[in-house]
Amino acid sequence: MARNPHYLSQLAHIEIYSSKLEESVDFFTQVVGLDETGRDEQSVYFRAWGDYFHHTLKITKSDQPGLGHLGWRADSLEALEDCVAYLESIGAGLGWVEGDLGHGKAYRFQSPDGHTHEVFWDVVWLRETGEKGSIYADRYASNRRLGVNPRRFDHVTYMVAKYKYAEEKAFWKAMGLKNPDEVRISDELPPVGGLWTIGNLSHDVAVFTDPNIEAGAGVLNHICYNFDSREEVLLALDYFTEKGYKSVMGAPTRHKADEGFFIYIIDPGTGVLFEFYAGARLIFAPDHGPDVHYLKDNPNDAWGLANPFAEMGKGKKLGLTEGVLKPQDI
Repeated sequence: MARNPHYLSQLAHIEIYSSKLEESVDFFTQVVGLDETGRDEQSVYFRAWGDYFHHTLKITKSDQPGLGHLGWRADSLEALEDCVAYLESIGAGLGWVEGDLGHGKAYRFQSPDGHTHEVFWDVVWLRETGEKGSIYADRYASNRRLGVNPRRFDHVTYMVAKYKYAEEKAFWKAMGLKNPDEVRISDELPPVGGLWTIGNLSHDVAVFTDPNIEAGAGVLNHICYNFDSREEVLLALDYFTEKGYKSVMGAPTRHKADEGFFIYIIDPGTGVLFEFYAGARLIFAPDHGPDVHYLKDNPNDAWGLANPFAEMGKGKKLGLTEGVLKPQDI
């Protein structure tokens, strides 16, 4: 049997740092409604009720908030070996580490503008029993309607410095990801961002240029969890609002690139932006795209006026226009 033409199967989890760990724990369990699936001395692990692995979010205590790493599952044990060999051949490898709770040993690597990733094969398929168990054999936890109640982990968006997107694009293409959407200023200039997917999701990871950050900074933009319907996104916004959280960047609205209907909420413990969305298009053809979007048309917001790309052009990091936590507040 031929090996697949890519090394990875899916984005499995993300680690972020929090200077207010228990505040983050309370937010994700009591407000968002994620399950806490484990702890160690420094970290707490979470997943949504529709996730299958041990965790999709890891929050680690740290003096400074920020991005830890993105975790990818390999397409097979053989694909893991091939992936490690390839990463070492291009000088992107950082070396092997012992696995976190929920997965085996992992190989750390760095994408071109300084973001840390890891790839692994062995995982814990966490099937809950008792009160958390489900009558559905294909659900590994029951839908207990806790908090805003997202179904599953969806994607991550991170930022790169000016002129660095071309290197990221070449890197992810060589790793076997598809590029269904691309963002440009004009056809005469190189693209400034795009969506990248392993399978059928509109994207597992999105990468965009932020001209206001330094090269190699490894800046995270947001983490996304998915609902089954747009109505659930609106119900979630009601719940967040009742709890005192404010949606930022003009949401609720719909992305012009990928068509996802979304809201953005900031975790008070980490200061990280979280997206909750539904209805994005799915990609099945292996040779689809990229469909091209232009900054002037505001690919982030099809229905409103908030344009984070325009705000970045005015010098605002990440393009956040309101409700942003300042460093002194974190």
